[in-house]
Amino acid sequence: MQAVFSFCTKFMDAQNPHAGFADAEAFRCSCILSVLLARQQLGRAVLYTDSRGARLLEQLQLPFDEVHVVFDYFPYPPHLWMASKLLTYRRQTVPFVHIDLDAYLWAPLPPRLAGAAIIAQSSEEDYDCYDGVLAHCLREAGYLPDFMRRHVARHGAKVRALNAGIYGGHDLATVAACCDAAFALLEHPANEPMLAGLRAGHVHVGGLFYDFNILLEQYLAAVYCHEHEVPVSYVLSGHEAPYFTHLLSGAKRHPDNTAQLKSRVARDYPYHYQLARQAGAPG
Repeated sequence: MQAVFSFCTKFMDAQNPHAGFADAEAFRCSCILSVLLARQQLGRAVLYTDSRGARLLEQLQLPFDEVHVVFDYFPYPPHLWMASKLLTYRRQTVPFVHIDLDAYLWAPLPPRLAGAAIIAQSSEEDYDCYDGVLAHCLREAGYLPDFMRRHVARHGAKVRALNAGIYGGHDLATVAACCDAAFALLEHPANEPMLAGLRAGHVHVGGLFYDFNILLEQYLAAVYCHEHEVPVSYVLSGHEAPYFTHLLSGAKRHPDNTAQLKSRVARDYPYHYQLARQAGAPG
């Protein structure tokens, strides 16, 4: 199983210049730690990016086994940051785990995950961040996937989702089906009024359009697997000592986390840390 990363710089706009981190050095340190740990644990690391992202990460001399520059002509706007992840999942032809660049795999995946159909970070049951956007979609969407309608008919607006800080597995057909369902919901002409309503209230972090990303990526995948009886195995199950960290949302900007991140990279990867400090903005 290989580690896969995606990085589309289109989503690093004026409101989010450092991919959610406090500064550029912290973001670079996170990339270093995430990639080097994943390659150590899984043996291979593959990157899907755009030309600007490739230049940025080249400065850090990260040991990717493959780099695919596929996002230069990217049709989705910056607030749909999950689109590059879904397209990356859809391209996989061998078992994989995609790891976010703010997530760190400290040890090998445990034997219980060997051969798992779908692997995800953790389960998200009744998380209120889904409530508003799910209600909006159920009320306004002209098209919803059949499996989603069945699930809602049986369970109402109960939220069943998975966190995709790490996501993948061996059942590539299911991974592809989840991605196809997300893009069908996003691109169906009957959903344009619903999307217009989301855009009208959009802010980059927070608001329904931000939550729409996690609905498309994490809610649809979990519901698809539930309705099709595909087992999902979770990295964070409570059965092992902690071996995976994901800096969610505001945790990336917390001063203590920023200091610990830089200190860890400086200690464990001093050569790459100097590259992170010296790197400039890519053209």
